[in-house]
Amino acid sequence: MKKIIFTIALALFTGSVMAQTPEEKAAAKAAKAALKEATKQANKKLTDGMACATEVQTLYQAIQMELQKGDDSNDKLIAENEAKIQTVSLEGIGYLTEALSTEYIKDNKKFQAYKSLDDMATMILNSELVKASKKEPYNRESLAASIFAITDACHGQLTYGKAEDQMQNVILQSVKMKFPKTHAYYAYLCQFCIEAKDLDGAQKALDAYINFPTKYPEVADNEIVKNPEYPAAQFAFNIFFTAYNDKNVELMNKYYDLALQFDNKDSHNFVLRAKPQMLKDQGKTDEWIVAMKEMIALSPDSEVGEIGMQQLMSHYNSVGNDAVDAYTNELVEKYPNNKIANYCRGFAFYAKSDFDNAITYFQKSVEIDPNYADGLYNCGYCYYQNALEKARAISGKKMKSQAEINKATDEVKSFFSKAAPYFEKYREMETEDASKWASPLKVIYNNIGKKEAAAEMDAYITK
Repeated sequence: MKKIIFTIALALFTGSVMAQTPEEKAAAKAAKAALKEATKQANKKLTDGMACATEVQTLYQAIQMELQKGDDSNDKLIAENEAKIQTVSLEGIGYLTEALSTEYIKDNKKFQAYKSLDDMATMILNSELVKASKKEPYNRESLAASIFAITDACHGQLTYGKAEDQMQNVILQSVKMKFPKTHAYYAYLCQFCIEAKDLDGAQKALDAYINFPTKYPEVADNEIVKNPEYPAAQFAFNIFFTAYNDKNVELMNKYYDLALQFDNKDSHNFVLRAKPQMLKDQGKTDEWIVAMKEMIALSPDSEVGEIGMQQLMSHYNSVGNDAVDAYTNELVEKYPNNKIANYCRGFAFYAKSDFDNAITYFQKSVEIDPNYADGLYNCGYCYYQNALEKARAISGKKMKSQAEINKATDEVKSFFSKAAPYFEKYREMETEDASKWASPLKVIYNNIGKKEAAAEMDAYITK
């Protein structure tokens, strides 16, 4: 008896818990009504889209019939029908795309919907590509809409088509051949958008091109997709270049890494230089420094990287000795076998008149590149300055003996002798730049006993 009472009580309790409040009932009813309305609207758009597809087919057949007549008088009618096809197709694409993006369309309706979407989009694509090839005005927005619609339509047909259905199977075989080829359409679209300076459109097209294998894995292993005819890096560079001209740093950053992969030396160097230059032009010094160091790290041994080292050295030199010391020391630690890194380190010492340490690094730069003109000149100049400083010290100092005078004089001559080959090599390389080598060589030759060679320098000095 107790068990029966307990069971009845439990049932009554459960019923009270499960019972809906009026508000919950109203919410459930509203949700059901909303679902019904959403389903209705989705199916209406599907119906409208399919109607557009039927109309497009009718218009297309009418054009074919007029063409068969071979009568020039029908040109106007053909043109009118072609214009209608464009308008109706775009309308139909919009309806079908919206309907198929919902969850309210039954699977058994989707194959034909995607097939109709494909047909209408292909008509628009072909029409716009013909215009573009003839350099006639074309609608870029229509072209873009058709390309995105075609790829989605191909994917949809393969997803919902049934191979066991003979008619569908024929269509599926055609779609399988067509689908991979649509990958290149995004490359065309990207270039069209770049030419029109439509960076938003170019981005969308390039991103679709890059992400194509991921979005459509069923064709990712196709040879056309795996080895595309048009490298994404080239389009990335084109966008990067346009973004640079528009001073769009954000867009430059987005495609920076990919643009660097474009296999063209001049383009590669441009990308490396462009980002820091943009930041410098905008007065963003801290960001410029970071970008310059990134640029150098990417290509330290290139002309661009080496110029970057020198530009940063100049910046830090303007800040102060401690700053240029820290930076140039960082350079030689990171790039010990880079001639410019060693040259910059030598310059930091030279700026403080520490010629002995400067010579160490200038010499290293010349060892790395025996024909490095700046390294040769500065190494020779440091020896030259050492000699002059030693000579000035001798003249201002009372020597206790002739032996002391002779020793000091030999030191001066030794420094001049060490300077000579560097200036001579520099002269061979920079023959026209006599203003930098003629006067020092005259002094050097006079002090090492080469009077005739010294006299020859007069002809260059007077110039």
